[in-house]
Amino acid sequence: MSKLIYYVAATMDGYIATKDHELDWLYDCPPGDDATPYDEFYQNIGATIMGAGTYEWIMKNAAGEWPYQDIPSFVLSSRNLTLSADINAIVTQDNPKNIAAKARNAAKGKDVWVIGGGKTAASFADAGELQQLFITTIPVFLGSGIPVFPVSQAIHVIPNKQRYLYSGAFETIMDIKLTQ
Repeated sequence: MSKLIYYVAATMDGYIATKDHELDWLYDCPPGDDATPYDEFYQNIGATIMGAGTYEWIMKNAAGEWPYQDIPSFVLSSRNLTLSADINAIVTQDNPKNIAAKARNAAKGKDVWVIGGGKTAASFADAGELQQLFITTIPVFLGSGIPVFPVSQAIHVIPNKQRYLYSGAFETIMDIKLTQ
């Protein structure tokens, strides 16, 4: 069965971007050649889910090229957000349970990547729809910014795998423990 995975890079103090949604800190401290290759992760992804802010950041920073054209994307927005007609994405205001079901169906047996922001991932975790966290922690502190995972309830995880990288970063894969 498809699982929803929050795959993200974060700072040591738990931020995924600055308050201004900038990622310069990540480019200044790349994880290195021994990090899990993006292509290896992406080959198992059949759909994406993201918030409107992440969609807008991608459109601003991806040189006009939608990087997920080969798979369906679901963009969460409570405002009237217009998507470019040539991308494989829809805007939705549905609840996390329904969006997760639609994304799993669209993924056709592959996993679903929840691509930031932290509030988007947290909403799926709070709804019991997120199964895994894959966080690459970069050795930098920002002091403030966009939180990695601002859940509204305790989310318990089971460590699955952790790798320390030559750059000082570390990758942690955690399965979300289902509560009864």
